[in-house]
Amino acid sequence: MKITLIVVIVIVVVLVSLFAALIFDLTSYGATGSETLNPTGTSVGRALVVYDPGFSGAASRDTAKIADDLQADNYTVVLAGVRSGAAGNVSGYSIIVAGGPMYFGRVSSSIDGFLTTVQNNAKLGVFGSTGSSSYVESDFTSLQTQVASATHNANAAVKLIRDGNETNDCAELVSELVQ
Repeated sequence: MKITLIVVIVIVVVLVSLFAALIFDLTSYGATGSETLNPTGTSVGRALVVYDPGFSGAASRDTAKIADDLQADNYTVVLAGVRSGAAGNVSGYSIIVAGGPMYFGRVSSSIDGFLTTVQNNAKLGVFGSTGSSSYVESDFTSLQTQVASATHNANAAVKLIRDGNETNDCAELVSELVQ
């Protein structure tokens, strides 16, 4: 009986801890770095790509793909963690992309907070890394609503990045932004 009770308590503590980590967006506090990626040719503009890595790191990998695609399209790209100094200055960019993990149909709270700082003079792209290989319409609708509410920008490009389709999903988002 004691062993069963201990096991149940441990399981409850672990579940509460995981839930708290999601709610308080603890992974974003490690996203403090930034780097600049220069194009091989003449730069056509500046792009800021901001990310919250999430627990699995999928959002970090998706962000790197997006940054690489923008760099290949001759943008000077600043790749920045959501808690970095570079993410705190959104002026001077022609494209701003922000994204992170989706939890319960919403992008992380740190990205939601970042979106409120974005000015409407830049093209805006927002992505949510879903952790799933299937497309869920309700997640997309929820993300669109969240982005519109945070930015008051109805023209933002919004994309769900699905497991196994990251390359195509990231390229589609970048293509929409550079048109």
